[in-house]
Amino acid sequence: MDQSIKKKRARGRLSREMIEDAAFEVIEREGLSGFSMRKLAAALGCEAMSIYHHFPSVAHLHEALVDRLIGALEIPDASLPWRQRMRIAIEDFRRIGRDHPAYSSFIVTYRMNSPTCLAWLNGIIGLFKDGGF
Repeated sequence: MDQSIKKKRARGRLSREMIEDAAFEVIEREGLSGFSMRKLAAALGCEAMSIYHHFPSVAHLHEALVDRLIGALEIPDASLPWRQRMRIAIEDFRRIGRDHPAYSSFIVTYRMNSPTCLAWLNGIIGLFKDGGF
């Protein structure tokens, strides 16, 4: 586990952000099929039940991870030419795959129905509409 997470954990209680950071690390190290709450708990130096206080299930954790990744994406400024805006949007989404290769197959098949994901999807749909599609 990243030393910064261990240091933060040693100083205080678990936070959602710490759990999410460690989850990405475990997924990248073990692969999505090798991920478990027990492995995540071991990486955090806690019991798995401690994680369930923050995320009631693995599905809730995955939703938070997807929201975190998608929430970091921005819809490009409407004042830019359409092609440039589309290129920026596509490159931003591809960056998720580069930064989190073990998680990329999950994110492209995940049902994006959280408010964060829907806002981003609506922005992308608007971008296509602006392009005449």
